[in-house]
Amino acid sequence: MKKISIIIIAIMLITSLLFVFAGCGESFSKNSIMAQINNNLGWHEGGKEVCKYDVTKDGVKIGEYVSVMESLFNQNVEITTSNESVKPALSKFTGYKFTSTMTAELDGKKFVKETQSYASHKLEPKLSYVKTVEESSLETITVYEEKKTNVTFIKDGATFTDSAKYSKSAFVVDNSFLYQFARATTLSASLSIVVPTYNSEKNTTQNASFSCSYASATNIVLKTTFVLEKSFSETINSGEQSGEITSGTPVNSGTADNSGDITTSEADESGNVTITYPHTVTANIPVVKCTFTTAKTFPASGSISCMISTAPMKMQGDSRFVRRVVTRFQEDDIIYDLNYVNYTL
Repeated sequence: MKKISIIIIAIMLITSLLFVFAGCGESFSKNSIMAQINNNLGWHEGGKEVCKYDVTKDGVKIGEYVSVMESLFNQNVEITTSNESVKPALSKFTGYKFTSTMTAELDGKKFVKETQSYASHKLEPKLSYVKTVEESSLETITVYEEKKTNVTFIKDGATFTDSAKYSKSAFVVDNSFLYQFARATTLSASLSIVVPTYNSEKNTTQNASFSCSYASATNIVLKTTFVLEKSFSETINSGEQSGEITSGTPVNSGTADNSGDITTSEADESGNVTITYPHTVTANIPVVKCTFTTAKTFPASGSISCMISTAPMKMQGDSRFVRRVVTRFQEDDIIYDLNYVNYTL
């Protein structure tokens, strides 16, 4: 039972970080990062994206995670908490709303985590709410002001407050949409960051140093197949018909998706033709990896990372592709694998 508690606590602690992106050199100025966000995520404005993941430990499924991103325009926002005196709100908010729900069970021990956060279309955080339930309930509300975050802890109805400052030049990203920030940026070198972390036992917020870095492109294999907007070609010998894809490159393994424009070359001297498909159905996804690491042992140790698809993808039968999808993320030894993605206007 002690081991189970440690595992669940690890999930709570590692996923309860508040990331503040500090001044990080001329190449990664605040303006340049915002420009990357606009290029890589701006197309989501006006729509709603839903991603679902299997949660596993040591290869065994222990739960499910659902992440939703949608745009709000000029809306009044109020978050309901267990304490009637704590009602965080935003007036006439325009920007992204991020929500997530995680449910996990290991050896009969249940864990639930819900998040709700709001940020401008430049991913400047305004308000976030996190609720975790294990044997007891913990709610964390973070309200963002210029150069300061005000944090309220609610433990079974009782409230505690604290605050943490950051420099004016810092680029602040709430942990609730950390992976959305990772998919919206295209850094070419490591980025030094400052992290106000929550100590729920002492009801305090403190800072820690992290680094953010992107690895070179690679492939990962998921259990679910997706349609990739990635063209490839196959040669059909004279008299044969096109069937399964037999290309030797791993990313092209799968079957053809017949949506989009399929082109056929002129027959060569032997009567062979080359067919080019704009899409393929596959579970082998080309990705780039983003990793956040720290030398600090509390409240998190080890690394937090996510895999971002370099090819637009969708479910079979859907009409819209989604760009730079987070296909896998890992928090200590807990792995989240994508099994569903959908984007609607």
